[in-house]
Order: sequence, then structure tokens, then C-alpha cells
Amino acid sequence: MTLAASGAISASDIRTEFVGGSAAVDMASYYRGANTNVRSNAANNTATNLAAGVPTSGAISFNDFYSQAKGWQKTFSSNATQQSGTGIFGDDYAVDYPKTIIVNAGVTVYSTASGTPAIDLATGGSGTITVTNNGNIYGQGGAASSDGGTALKADVAITLNNNSGANLKGGGGGGGTGGTGGKGVYTANATFSNLVDEGGGGTSTPQSNSPSWFTVYGNSGNDLDGRGEVADRLWGGIGAQFSRGINPAQFDINSLGGAGTGLSGNCANRGPIYFSAQTNTTGVYTVNAYMSTQYGTGYGNPTISVSTSTSSEGTSVSGGSTTSNSGVAGITASTTTYFTIYSTTAHQGTTAPNLRYNSMGGSVSGTCLATQAGGSGGAGGVGQGFAQSAGSGSSGSTGTNNAGNGGAGGAGGALGADGSTGSTGTNGSGTSVTFPASAPTNGVTGSAGGTKGYYILGQSNVSLTNNGTVAGRIG
Repeated sequence: MTLAASGAISASDIRTEFVGGSAAVDMASYYRGANTNVRSNAANNTATNLAAGVPTSGAISFNDFYSQAKGWQKTFSSNATQQSGTGIFGDDYAVDYPKTIIVNAGVTVYSTASGTPAIDLATGGSGTITVTNNGNIYGQGGAASSDGGTALKADVAITLNNNSGANLKGGGGGGGTGGTGGKGVYTANATFSNLVDEGGGGTSTPQSNSPSWFTVYGNSGNDLDGRGEVADRLWGGIGAQFSRGINPAQFDINSLGGAGTGLSGNCANRGPIYFSAQTNTTGVYTVNAYMSTQYGTGYGNPTISVSTSTSSEGTSVSGGSTTSNSGVAGITASTTTYFTIYSTTAHQGTTAPNLRYNSMGGSVSGTCLATQAGGSGGAGGVGQGFAQSAGSGSSGSTGTNNAGNGGAGGAGGALGADGSTGSTGTNGSGTSVTFPASAPTNGVTGSAGGTKGYYILGQSNVSLTNNGTVAGRIG
């Protein structure tokens, strides 16, 4: 304790304060800085030496020890940020000598980063360490969905006095992010491009091209001409580009125009019809295969295959026992997709295989059921810290095309309080699809808010006397 400011003072009083024990007092051993009895400050020690009045040399008397004490004291009389044991006491932090930190009334020591304590007393400190709080020690508020910061962290043994009217509080937890809105499903007008007549071409008979997987008519029968059984009534290529003496509007492959108009192909007598294209919209498309006026029996079912490969059939839609069929197929944007229209069985005539009909064709709708991502969730508000108010969460973005709205972010917590959970996004709506993934979907639950910060971290190292206010976690 501090020596008397006046009146009688004895050698034993000086010995008790600085050395202890009962050894004889040699005043020459009590010069400040001459030995370990009365220490001087290290160059990087910013604290006040409580024995600063003790001379370092020359005449020395009992009067020099009035109001002197053993130890270093750091008093905060104005606001300060992110203090540490080594930052205050420098190299003397490791010296076995009393150390005191005082926060005056009306003064706040605080952090500006949630990962850094307002006061950090790390390992390596030596001697008795006392923190007396008459003001405020605050951790920083957490960012959205993040935990609040720590007020005081102690990795060494300390005594902590949180006096009447003082506040020791962890930072508020940040508010949770709002949940994403559910996926919606809507009808989109698609545009097709890069239409290629894969199976035709040439100026008279088609080029007899077919995809490698196609063996329905037998290896020798995959060609597209009449094989002498009937006249070669052939399609007119893309948009009737070839004149073949037939109705070009009926027997050709068409790109019907702009968005929402789709594709179709039609030919006379034999199959398959084989073309490719790309679309600008991923979605579930209606496809159709049909056959009119079959001559004979055993032709099977009109079928359209949709594939991204020439070596595998992919999705096929068959007409069953009817002569016309409509179904759906998933098609990915900006990907070359191959369409093959055929009948599942060739009639075995005199010259096998021999498939006869008036016309066979298929179409791909220009509209599709497309999915729309939900609105994004709003950001959570920041947690409260010093000169940092707890923030309200922001609104989520509005969903379009039947997608759900994003949920609002949760509010940040007050000093020593958890942040609020973000709101759940609203559900998407529309026709159910499973391509490219199942939709519509429900909105996503908002994320939990950040947890309140520690008012003390390193509880086992702290001897606490609390007559003030504490808030947050202790651990």
C-alpha cells in the first residue's frame, strides 16, 4: 500500500512496502533503478511508476518516500481502444512487480474489432495484476451473423473490481442473415438457334445420316430414302431450302421464328428425322411426335428422342398405342441438343425394313417451364459496441417469376445480448418440375444471429468483485 504522505515514516515502513521481511535497511539499496527493490520503468512501459519520487542517486532520505508505493499504475482518464498488458507495461509486463489498471468514471475502454478484446492480458504477465473499472469496458459488436467481441480477456491471474456504476459488457451479436426465397417455376418464351439438319442435306436423296445409337430399323435401314418401295418423297431441309417437287411448307424442318415459337420437323414416307439446335433457356419443354396415315400395320409408336449426345438416346417420349404423343423433356441452355423423331418398329415388307406412312413429324415447344431463383435474404444488423448502435436487419430482395421473397435480416443485439435470427424466405410457387432440379421450393430459414460477446474470457484466472453491471457471456 502507498506510504504515508506526511508525519512519521520509518525504515521498516519502507522495507515493508518495497521488500518485506526483517532484514536491516540499507538506504543505498533503495535508490530507484539501482536494483530490484525499487524499479525504474522500462523504456516501453507507459504506466506511471508509483515510486517516481524516489531518487536514482545522490542524497536519499526517509522524506523521499512520502506517498511512494511499489508498482506501476495505468490510469485511463479518456477513452481508449484495444489495450493489452504488453502495450501498457511493455517489457515490464513480465517483471514480478505489482501492476494496476484503472478506468476512471465516465471513461470507456473499448474494442473496434470483434476479434480483439478491449483489454487483453495475455500470458507472460508476472506480479500481482489488478484491474479497477469505474467506467466502461466494452467489446465490439459483431458483424451480421457474427459473435460479439470480448470486453476483458485474462490468460494470467488478475483481480478485477467492477465498481458501482461501472459497466463490463461483451459486444452485441450481429443479426442473422435472412433466408433465401424459394425457387419459383414460370412459363418462359425460349429462343432457339443454331438449327442443323443432321440427317438430311444433299440435293436429291438425303445423306442417310442417323445418330449412332439408332438401330431401330436395322443397320441397313437407317437411311432416309424410299429404298425403291415408294418414290423418294423427301423433306426440303431447313426452311424448305431444297426444291424437291413437294410441298415445302409441309415436309421440311422449320425454325419458326423468335421467342416462344419453337421448332418442328416433318417428312414423308420414311424416317428418322434428325436435327439439332440450341436454346437460350434451361427448362422443361413440351415435345411431340406424330404419324399420320400408316399404310399397313406393325409400325410401332411415333417417338421423339431428346439427347445431348449422338451416341445415347437420352429422354424419349413415345406415343403408346396412339399415333400422336406429347410429353416433356429437360433441355439445358447453350447446349447442342439432338432431336430424333422415328417410329419404334419398321414394317417388315418385301424389302425389309419398309416403313410406309403419309407423314411423320415432331415439334419442340417454344415455351418451357423454367425455374427462377428466389430473392436473396437481407443482411443482418451489426451488434452494438461503443459508439456503434445495434443495427436493424435489411430487407430481403423481392422474388420474380413466382420465386419467393428473401427474408429480412435479424437485428443486431445490444451490448451483451445475442443478435436476432433472420426471417425465413417466402415459398416459391408454380407448376412442379424436377429439371434441372426440383421446384418450386420453400423459402430457406434465416440464419441464427451471432452470440453475445464475453464480458470476461478466462474466468478461471479472474478474481471478480462486481458491484456494477456485467452483460454477455463469461467463459
